[in-house]
Amino acid sequence: MDKQYIISVDLGTSSCKTALFNGEGVMVGIASREHKTFFGENGAAEQDPNEWWRGACETIREVLWKAGISSQQIAVVGIDSQSSAMIPIGRDGEILHNAMIWTDRRAVMEKKWIDINVGQEILTQINGNRNDESNIAPKLKWFKNNCPKHYRHTYKILNAAGFLAYKLTGIFSCNLSEGGLTQLFDVEKGEWSGELVKACELDMDKLPLIYQCFDVVGNITAQAGDNTGLLMGTPVVAGAMDAVSCGLGCGITKEGDAFITGGTVTALGVCTNRPVRSGSLHVYHHIVPGTWCNMAGVDFGGGNYRWFRDKFMQEFNSDSVYEEMNRMAEKVKAGADKLLFLPTLVGQRCPQWDGSMKGVFFGISPNHGREHFLRAIMEGNALTVREIMELLGKEGAVAKKLRIAGGIAKSNIWMKIFAEVLARPLYLAECEEATAMGNMINAAYGAGILNSFQDGKKYLKFEPVSVEEANAEKYDRLYGIYTKLYPAMEEQFRELAALQL
Repeated sequence: MDKQYIISVDLGTSSCKTALFNGEGVMVGIASREHKTFFGENGAAEQDPNEWWRGACETIREVLWKAGISSQQIAVVGIDSQSSAMIPIGRDGEILHNAMIWTDRRAVMEKKWIDINVGQEILTQINGNRNDESNIAPKLKWFKNNCPKHYRHTYKILNAAGFLAYKLTGIFSCNLSEGGLTQLFDVEKGEWSGELVKACELDMDKLPLIYQCFDVVGNITAQAGDNTGLLMGTPVVAGAMDAVSCGLGCGITKEGDAFITGGTVTALGVCTNRPVRSGSLHVYHHIVPGTWCNMAGVDFGGGNYRWFRDKFMQEFNSDSVYEEMNRMAEKVKAGADKLLFLPTLVGQRCPQWDGSMKGVFFGISPNHGREHFLRAIMEGNALTVREIMELLGKEGAVAKKLRIAGGIAKSNIWMKIFAEVLARPLYLAECEEATAMGNMINAAYGAGILNSFQDGKKYLKFEPVSVEEANAEKYDRLYGIYTKLYPAMEEQFRELAALQL
């Protein structure tokens, strides 16, 4: 990678972030733009793809300008993105509907239709994933049922990474890692399943070609060059889901390697040499050929912390608010004075698969202040990840080496809580932007700069997270109570969701 630079564009749930890496695999620049989510009736959650594109263009230009790098020095562009966004695109590239993102829960009736007319058994056998409103197939059926004219005029259905790849290259694509959560994909063969597409009464010709994550899908067009400042002809790889990019950035390349990624979603992934078809966990191709990521996560994990910031920490400067939140949480002993938190503000997929779930603080007393609630949020995330880790292990995806990265990894107290709750060695990625690092390694391999994914590990460093055994014992006792909370409230969650006020 001597004298070559790589652009990494990360299109997350809350922001578009572009990083610039030099020839030694060191990040030399980063820029970010937040984008809005529009919440509506019946669980609607949309984002404007045009806002994504503006964010990508602005951040690419910014990192080049700040680093003083010429576009001629860029060897390749990598992309990763939030999963399960659905964007219908017309033949001439027009956006026919806002992106229905992964938190969109409108497709309740379509999900039930698939349950009845396709069945979870067939889905598990072919696709491996649970039928859920957040996935592409139910959302695409919702779009067909509710926007029939736009559906007829749809040329291709794209996900978020595919949309950026199209805007950069003019090529319609879907990367391999995104296939699993479409529910229209054969997780073993790595191709669209004609059987599932037909069973869901959808159209195969509206689905784009599948590319390996590291495949060069196309080159920067003249128009994209004008918008981004990149040189026309610069190669662009197909990209990957943000979670698997983070996995690669944590050195996850073989069976038993495991990682926690903490952004809006706090997810645990375990790498295996075969897909785990449980029908409960998420399963999709990893970037590394011949491996799969078996994952589940706290659907609003880091989002819970951001929610608390926005609602209850307004008096603090935005530049220092997270530092203050961490200081508050550090003042409280392990267990948050018996205050527990279910981190399910937007419902929960694995392990409960219940969209009616809402967040719960359990055990509130007059002694509890903001600091206790903050610590409980951190601990609730970690306790849920432990529950997921145990479920993965029962299904054969055993975590042997555990690493952690992402936004939550910037908090030392949160890392310590994770290590103590999980009661096993945990290693923190030195690079705070592990997702961007994995994206860079994927792009470098795709462009022929790296000979193997193993070569990419030379850029990675980790340090162990310290643990207090006394705290680990406390969390072990709390965990037994924590896992009983959802079963005790399951009926009330659904009654509340159905209540008309």
